Amino acid sequence: MTLAGYRIPTAVPNAMTLNFEGGAGEIPAYSLADLRACAEKGDTDFFRRHFGGKVVLIGTLLDAEDRKLTSKRFATAPEGARAARCALAAPPAGRFARDSIAGVYVHATAVNNLIRRDAAFELGQTGRILAAIAFAILTAAAALALTPISATLAYLGLAAAWTGGATASFTQALVIPLAEPLIAGLLALGATIGYRFVTADKDKRLLRRSFALYLAPEVIDKLMASNKPPALGGEMRCVTVFFSDLAGFSSFSEEMTPSELVALMNTYFTAMTEIIEAHDGVVDKYIGDAIVAVFGAPLDDPDHAVHAVQAAVACSRRLQELNCTAAALKGRQLRCRIGLNTGEALVGNIGSQRRFNYTVMGDTVNLASRLEGANKYFATTIMASEMTVSLTGAAFVWRELDAVLVKGHAMPVKVFEPLAATGDAATEQHALAAVFAEGLACWRARDFAGAAARFAQIAAADPPAALFLKRATAFVRCPPGPSWEPITALGSN
Repeated sequence: MTLAGYRIPTAVPNAMTLNFEGGAGEIPAYSLADLRACAEKGDTDFFRRHFGGKVVLIGTLLDAEDRKLTSKRFATAPEGARAARCALAAPPAGRFARDSIAGVYVHATAVNNLIRRDAAFELGQTGRILAAIAFAILTAAAALALTPISATLAYLGLAAAWTGGATASFTQALVIPLAEPLIAGLLALGATIGYRFVTADKDKRLLRRSFALYLAPEVIDKLMASNKPPALGGEMRCVTVFFSDLAGFSSFSEEMTPSELVALMNTYFTAMTEIIEAHDGVVDKYIGDAIVAVFGAPLDDPDHAVHAVQAAVACSRRLQELNCTAAALKGRQLRCRIGLNTGEALVGNIGSQRRFNYTVMGDTVNLASRLEGANKYFATTIMASEMTVSLTGAAFVWRELDAVLVKGHAMPVKVFEPLAATGDAATEQHALAAVFAEGLACWRARDFAGAAARFAQIAAADPPAALFLKRATAFVRCPPGPSWEPITALGSN
């Protein structure tokens, strides 16, 4: 149907969808009694001003008859003949807002829509179905590509965008279906996630659970995200390598049955691995009783040196607890040695064409291994290189132990021992570090008597100080030649 050249939009034959604001605020309502009195008074100018060229509807504003619910039912203002008066005084304004309006306002809205040519355009059944299908497809695609939580968040985002778009279009008299697409999307989300859980992701979950026993979770996530089979190759990255070993393992393992040894090592490896992974480290491999771990790969970690030292301290503390509580240890007092080194290393898939491991290789790893062994010489538990110490900042209280020359290195390496985290260091630890530093300075200045005097102050409770006291005392009796350098060659360690 057209009216004065305006084609009336319709989704249902012979019906018009109102662009309805939901109230009577913009429609002036006059009192019929006042208009009768105005006519009797002969005030034709009042009628000309208020009714000339207008469409006039005559109806009732009753509380019980011809009441219509509207979309604005929760924000309807009090009704009444609020337009200008001609002869009679206006009654008191209404005080009660109702959840409905008089039916005459519905007809008045229809007239206004026709005059303004802004009747609502409503999608037909085909349009609503297509909109619901399109929204369901988008939701299903998100559920297939993302994790269930991410897919749910994506659905909520799409729902919010759709609601906002539908609201914006409604203000322009275009009625887009709201409920059907949201319901269709919700059903598609649930069905797709259920399908993935039951069928599509079954193999992936099995693969993840199986390989989680061999590879770090971060490596598995990286492989799954790439959607490509793993290939040989690697990259150079700055990492911190963690190398630990059990002191005296060979001697006590010979006294144990295989089942006892397996139970002990499983208890030990489980506790240490949990600590390493809790500090964002990745266990590279187990070699006998040794653990090789890397911090800073495969995921970037700007604080990998700090996390490696924290893990080393926690592992040492945890082993002391296991010595007292773990039944598998059977009272054996195990002690670990840990070496830490930071530097560039090759990280990636290394091996043959048929079989390879995700591992770390390079001189950085070798030096960490040497520092682990150097603990035996100094009777310490944790030893770190100068590079590791420099990257930890002020997070720990360190003491420099010595400058050592390890096998395979032409240049000496300064080695340090972490005494405690900065906030946890006791006064005695600060004092010990200060006295040891004074003794080491005297040692390097060839003041062996002064070094012996200072190391003697703490030698009774500190094995490294006792070692230097013995060496300094020997040099007091028999000083070294002029070519002597304050460097300790560790030989095969």
